[in-house]
Amino acid sequence: MKKVLPLIICVLLSGVSCSNQSTELTDEQKATIISEVENQYRNVVSDLSSLDIEKWSQPYSKDNFISVNSLINYFPTFKEWRDSVTYKFSLRESQEVKIVDINTTVLSPDLVLLTSIANWDILFKSGEQIKDSKTLASLLWKKEDGVWKIIHIHESWQENNEE
Repeated sequence: MKKVLPLIICVLLSGVSCSNQSTELTDEQKATIISEVENQYRNVVSDLSSLDIEKWSQPYSKDNFISVNSLINYFPTFKEWRDSVTYKFSLRESQEVKIVDINTTVLSPDLVLLTSIANWDILFKSGEQIKDSKTLASLLWKKEDGVWKIIHIHESWQENNEE
């Protein structure tokens, strides 16, 4: 038993040390993840332009959703965020969202930060228009059951007449 105990301790310690090491992704793996998330983000933007709330809401996590910060509004649940967006969509005749820039960082194999700048043109049913309103959005994506889902957003808006 005295001879076996040090061997067991060595095996246990090597197992703990291996499990504490993070999985280092290759550049190719990171590029694949970035491509997947950016393509999915482009689909989200396309769905925004179509004002289709059902398609737009698909990539949001229902289980791991953290929150949304938009301007001075805070939405701690996905339902509150979706209800707000549904109301805003109901006031709009059309909108076009054009991506200006995307910056994506792989934080881990299942967590990605995407930051985007986009220009918005919105036509309200009242006839009022907003042209070239700029947004800066940061989206945290988590891979759930093999699919990338948005778990957190922070967005800031700048109207075209602001410097």
